[in-house]
Parts: sequence; structure tokens; C-alpha cells
Amino acid sequence: MIRWGIIGAGKIAQRFVKSLAHEKNSQLYAVSCRTFSKAQQFADIYHALKAYGSYAEVLQDPNVDAVYITLPHGYHYLWSIQAIKAGKAVLVEKPAGINAFEIEGIMEVLKQHPVLWMEAMKPRFTPLYQKIQKIIQEGILGDIQEIHTVLNSKQSDKVIQNSYLSDPVYGGALLDCGCYCATWITEYTKGKLRIDHINVDLQDGYDLHTKVQMHVGDTLAALETAINQPEKKEVLIKGTRGEIRIQDLHRPTSAELKTEDKVEIIDCPYEVDDFYGEISHFVSLLENGKQSSPIMPIQSSLETAMLLDRIKDAMTPNPIEI
Repeated sequence: MIRWGIIGAGKIAQRFVKSLAHEKNSQLYAVSCRTFSKAQQFADIYHALKAYGSYAEVLQDPNVDAVYITLPHGYHYLWSIQAIKAGKAVLVEKPAGINAFEIEGIMEVLKQHPVLWMEAMKPRFTPLYQKIQKIIQEGILGDIQEIHTVLNSKQSDKVIQNSYLSDPVYGGALLDCGCYCATWITEYTKGKLRIDHINVDLQDGYDLHTKVQMHVGDTLAALETAINQPEKKEVLIKGTRGEIRIQDLHRPTSAELKTEDKVEIIDCPYEVDDFYGEISHFVSLLENGKQSSPIMPIQSSLETAMLLDRIKDAMTPNPIEI
């Protein structure tokens, strides 16, 4: 039985533990929060055995086998490092770091303290994502020529201003939602990155809306993400023999495949929900003594972070080279 500790008791943690309840070889053992009262309230609702009023305490508990880190983005790196050094298996919410430097730092610590660590990039663990991988690997689309990604949502000014989204260091649309777009792009492109055009709506140091056109090798790639635009969530992958359009790219269940002679609707429902695939995969890795995921290895986390870094660099007009 794998005993889980939760670092951060917000809404995402609530969805996670509801899904975790379907994993037979897992137990919600402990939850930690900045205040004991909130941690205890969470524990009472979701039947955790322990509640801690600090994140450090859950890492000090010898009965905790694995932790799920769901904090504002700027704290993922710090508590990944602390958890790794404490010998815990780590599943950390996206983005695992706010830049490539942080991911490289995690890689270095893992060399000294080898444990299972994985970024919770949930679309990669959905049945539809696996189906699309097979379609592309079998050459049904031919050579990939273009990939267009968009993940836009419209949040109220109040929500943005009263959350991590407005933080000038780790807030904004690109880190929060653009990482989902980036993971599709890095999965299916290879080669040198060239940014052709970027359009950004910046406010107080964070982006509300970012739209980028680029080339990765010979492949045209587009990334659009926003927290102040009408909702739109899809990825379009075009090849020499066909194309596939996937709705809800961050938690996909349906796609439309067009080839030269037919149009096919592909429906792949979740096994339980959009969290369960990553949980089940992580548990299987831990049970089998693995320290890395073949679906979401840390190298993939690094590649995604590097792409986002290049886009963030391009947001600054005429940067000074030092």
C-alpha cells in the first residue's frame, strides 16, 4: 500500500484525492497546508489519517511514501527539492518549474538522491493521447508539417488579481496554460527553434494573452494561450497525408481525424477521470521500483520549460545580449 502525502490543500488537491480513491494500492495518508485548521478540515472531508500545519512536517513523516505537490507554480521547484532530499517519490503539478534552470536543478538533486519524480502533465496519460501517438507513429498523418495549439480561458479580473496568476515571476497565461500547449509541440517536433512572430498582452509583468508563431526544424508550430479571452481549447496536427483536431487539449477525450478518403470521429473516454491516468501510471512506476516515466520523463519537462523560456525571452523587445 502506497501512502500518499498532499502538499497544498486547494481545489486541485481535492480533485486529485477524489481520483486517488479509485487507485486500489494507494491510501490518502496525510495532508499538509500552511495552517493546521485548513489541513484538518481537508483531512476530515477526505479521510486522511494525518493533518499537518506545515509542508515540512509531511516530509518528516516516515510513513509517507509519495507526495503530490500542488502549490502555486513558484513553489514547485523548492518543495520538489525538499521532498527528493527527504526520500519521497514526487508527483508535482505542472509546470514543474518556472524555467529550465529549475528543472536542471531538480535533475542535479536527483543524481544525488535518486527517487521517482514526475511532472503531472495529465494530457499525456489520457487514452486519447495514447491513441493519437499510435496514429502518428503508424504514419497515418504522414510527415508532420504543422501543429497549432490554443488554450484560452476568460477569468474575471478579481480571480486574476487575487491569485498566483497575477504574480510577475510565476503568474500569467503562458506558465499556467501554455505549458499544456508546449507539451504537445515538444512531443511532435524536433530541431532548432525559430520564433517568427509573437504578440503579447502584458500587464504588470505577467501575460494575459500570448500568441506565438514559430518553426521547430521544418515544422510550423503555433501556441496561443490566454486568461482573458473567450474559451477555446484545441490542438490541430497537420501532416502530408491527413490531419487530426483534438478538443480540450489539456484533458482530451475526442478528436476528428481527416485523411485523404475519410473523416473519422475518435472518442476515448477516461478510465475514471482526467487525473486517474497519471496517478495509475505513477503508482505502477513506484511499485516496480522505477525512477522515471517513459511517458513523461524529466527530459520532456526540460524540453517544455526550454520552449517556454524562449517564448518569454521573445516577449522583451530588443533584448540586450550579454
